Amino acid sequence: MKFLMGNELIAIGAYHSGVVSAYAYPGTPSSEILEAYSHYANGCYAQWSINEKIALELAAAEAISGKFVMCSMKQVGLNVAADPLFSVAYTGVKGALIIVSADDPGPYSSQTEQDSRMYAFSAKIPVLDPINPFDAYELTKKGVELSHKFEIPVMIRPVMRVCHSRQSFDILIEKKEYNYGNFKKDVSRWAATPKYRKLLHERLNEKLDKISTSYYCDYKIDRKNKFAIVGSGYSFAIVKDIVKEKQLDIDLYKFDMPFPLPVALLDEIINTYDKILVVEETQPLIEIQFARKDKIFGRLNGFITRMGELTYDYLTEKIFNFINKELKLSKKQNFKTSGIKPRLCSGCGHRPAFYAIKKVTKDKGIFPGDIGCYTLGVNLGAVDTCICMGASVTFAEGLSRSNPEKIVISTIGDSTFFHTGIPALINAVINEAKFVLCILDNETTAMTGFQPVPHESGKVKIEKIVEGIGIDFCKVVDPYQLEEGVKVLEEAVGFVENNKKPAVVIYRHPCVTKIKYRENADVIITDDCKNCRICYEKFECPAIFENKLKNKAEIDRLICVNCGVCISVCPFNAIVRNR
Repeated sequence: MKFLMGNELIAIGAYHSGVVSAYAYPGTPSSEILEAYSHYANGCYAQWSINEKIALELAAAEAISGKFVMCSMKQVGLNVAADPLFSVAYTGVKGALIIVSADDPGPYSSQTEQDSRMYAFSAKIPVLDPINPFDAYELTKKGVELSHKFEIPVMIRPVMRVCHSRQSFDILIEKKEYNYGNFKKDVSRWAATPKYRKLLHERLNEKLDKISTSYYCDYKIDRKNKFAIVGSGYSFAIVKDIVKEKQLDIDLYKFDMPFPLPVALLDEIINTYDKILVVEETQPLIEIQFARKDKIFGRLNGFITRMGELTYDYLTEKIFNFINKELKLSKKQNFKTSGIKPRLCSGCGHRPAFYAIKKVTKDKGIFPGDIGCYTLGVNLGAVDTCICMGASVTFAEGLSRSNPEKIVISTIGDSTFFHTGIPALINAVINEAKFVLCILDNETTAMTGFQPVPHESGKVKIEKIVEGIGIDFCKVVDPYQLEEGVKVLEEAVGFVENNKKPAVVIYRHPCVTKIKYRENADVIITDDCKNCRICYEKFECPAIFENKLKNKAEIDRLICVNCGVCISVCPFNAIVRNR
């Protein structure tokens, strides 16, 4: 018996269902799925792919060959994989293909709180919405079964609370065995022209009708009260707790598969109850499938909020309003928080790179940023935009064209550069865009748990790729060498201004957290300190703080890694090595 998180149980559920290959790109809250699959699925194949589109295409290629395959990502990663998603829904599969898209209502670690179920609805594939970790295990198995039976991709959509919650689970369950076929040529299906695509679409619609009726064929409506709540996912788990704890007279109906739902079942619910409350995150997927809306309370009539996570307190108040019952609120305790904003780690190589950018431009440049821990460069005033993976490069081109008088310096991480940065940089080369791209290479995917990066294999090099696509100025520098980093960046800016084309500077230093970097020679702050605030405010080193009693800066020995970059930052030479 183990106490496992939802992501681990999804991986185990896939393994126990006969999934033999898994593909993913890391992203919170989904990252642990592939890691768990790699750990538990002995003898099976697991791959961190370059991006989500590639991951899904690889998974689909195996699935049309008869294999049982899983592809996992976070909700914004599904945007990247949308192209193959819609097409593979038409062609279907021969083995089984489950697509796990982990959503982030809130959002807590994402740029949007979009609902992956709407992608399933639009692409016309079934989606299963678990309410807790064990439910995620069970629905993953059901998803594999559905996919194999109907030859259709099936989405599993856990939200962050399901992904990272834990439940006790006995993992000693035998894996199912399947005989896998080989790829069989069928041009009218796997390479369908528009004429055949229309037929495939017709078959897809037929599949959905069969799936909805067969999945809910034994579903019973049993009226005990005049009010009902229907829903799916983690928010429905909260509803169940509220109704039980408050002893409310409400009938509950959980829809494991919020799409497709049978019309007859929804009509029966409408005809049975006086009022129906629909609870789901984040979009009204279940709600829009009700043909009649006169008895429905939810997002469409404004009863439920259209944004944000549905919390226990919020749902309690809404449920009491729904049944016209007074809610007696207990006094809430006020908890004070420290108010400390997220910052780059002590010794992070990204910090001096951002500092160099600010120093070279004298705060007068434009700084497109990207998705990763280096987004925190916003604290240093060195990130002005953050849209999606790879957009720092394309925004740099667009911003340089629309602001020709400004210096544009964009930043992107090594993993993100491989993910979607390369095509954007090729576009910039072709169109002679005037900007400097700083690739912040910490030799790992740090933000999501140190997943491998392509150049870690030694088979590819970022600088070779950059030079190969036509960049004439490409230099590599260790960001810890701050003065050298400033000098190289000044050269890059000069090259861009003189040649009217992009330049690249690669700031390379391994992630200090991953390699547990700590220099032996201590860094100390002498009495020459003028408390100018540069080291702990402008440079924003979390290991340096202000001692107000002494009116000087001091070092927190618990978190300082003695990287020594602050020595170059101090204008009064008050920070030195203690040899």
